[in-house]
Amino acid sequence: MKAIIYTRVSSKDQAEFGHSLDSQERICKEYARKLGYEVVRVFIEEGESAKTTDRTQLKKLLDFISKHHREVNAIIVYKLDRLARNMIDYTGLLSSFSKLGIDVKSATENVDDSPAGKLTKNMIAAIAQFDNDVRSERTRTGMKQAVQQEGRWVWRAPLGYKHIRDDNKKPLIVPTDDSAFVVEAFELFATGLHSQRGIVARLKSKGCKNMKNNLLNRILRNPLYCGLIKVSWLPDYIKGIHKAIISEELFHKVQFILDGRRPLITPKVRNNPHFPLRNFIRCPKCGGKLTAGWSTGHKGTRHPYYHCRKGECSVNIRKDVLETKFYKYLESFQPTQEALNLFSAIVLDVWNKKQEERIKEEYRLERQLRELTEKKNRIDELMIKGTFDEATYKERIEEVNNAVAVKKIELSEAQIELNDVEACIGYGKAVMGNVAKLWANADLDLKQRFQTFIFPEQIHWNGETFGTTATSLLFKQLHSIPTQKSDLVAPTGFEPVFTG
Repeated sequence: MKAIIYTRVSSKDQAEFGHSLDSQERICKEYARKLGYEVVRVFIEEGESAKTTDRTQLKKLLDFISKHHREVNAIIVYKLDRLARNMIDYTGLLSSFSKLGIDVKSATENVDDSPAGKLTKNMIAAIAQFDNDVRSERTRTGMKQAVQQEGRWVWRAPLGYKHIRDDNKKPLIVPTDDSAFVVEAFELFATGLHSQRGIVARLKSKGCKNMKNNLLNRILRNPLYCGLIKVSWLPDYIKGIHKAIISEELFHKVQFILDGRRPLITPKVRNNPHFPLRNFIRCPKCGGKLTAGWSTGHKGTRHPYYHCRKGECSVNIRKDVLETKFYKYLESFQPTQEALNLFSAIVLDVWNKKQEERIKEEYRLERQLRELTEKKNRIDELMIKGTFDEATYKERIEEVNNAVAVKKIELSEAQIELNDVEACIGYGKAVMGNVAKLWANADLDLKQRFQTFIFPEQIHWNGETFGTTATSLLFKQLHSIPTQKSDLVAPTGFEPVFTG
């Protein structure tokens, strides 16, 4: 008679240090010798749990039996729970082996194939599952207590954190060097100027090699980074004891953009970096967007051209010619230095008035936040008293949490202070006064932002000059500013807006 031996340990530490594996195999072989079995294979499961049948060596054992079941009479284990700790899996395996005429024997448990022996086997399997269920329940209870009462993150650490043990030997997550990538991702996305795909490419270029689109989305949705823990079995956020790497205000700003409650101002078109005006300038004949490409001359030299997608339009203009003319066109929109100086004075005047309004708005929002906090406390009291059932409590708390998030963002924006507003205005003057040069020296992404910012609607090329139905309101206002200082007032419709 021939037999297979299957041994298993449940932790990788046991596997690495050899705890029980050698003794299991030795005892099983001695048991096989006493019963007269020839051992044809030994399958050793190192460090895998018996909660499921998805185990490396068990699958190999099943594959071996499917091919050689006529040559195998028995499977010998050290204990029956080495084979499975789940009653359904255990009975399923025994049924499969029985159909193939293979007995399962325990080297350390006195069971046989009699009715009493079969009952004993089933009782052993049931006790193993009960023990497993008790351990799982204790683990879940411990995790819930660690999260709810202590604010500990007890799962796998996300990008930007790692697990350590605190002074009490309890798990704690702390920021790693990768946290800088996470902070940059939140800050870039919160501006509304960057797509997730663009942020992924940027972070990869800086060394965050594992960053992917789906990972970035999970990061941007994870409140853990602002010090909060959210779990499905609790309606409210839990304040974590770990160190936050971003503010709650920044996190909620990002959620607003992700939820579509704030616009994401990303470039409309992504093109070949050699042709920034592709899909932006329109054909003077058909009105379609010009495309671009390379044309090969008689001597094999390649030349870049912009041209219409429709061949019948015959619009074909060299890249350097069109872009030089566009550069000159941008220069024509640059305001004079006098206009910029007057603009600065207007902004400073409006800024001083806005400061007074900002202080009033800040007081108002702080009062509303206090009222929401009091409302939240009343809801908690009603839940404790039993006035609210769990579903109603979750619904009410969610409403208040959303309102708090909105007010915190509004308060954050109301509290923005420019310590050096003149320096900021000076920077704005430098940008507006040098748009053409900045466009010429920028990369594709920034070039297209300049283009869509200054010309939000269609821009046509008629063969000699450019024409557009609309230009940026800011540049319009700069051109309309009066040239006399005595006329120094904010132009009609002009309202400087300061945002974070």
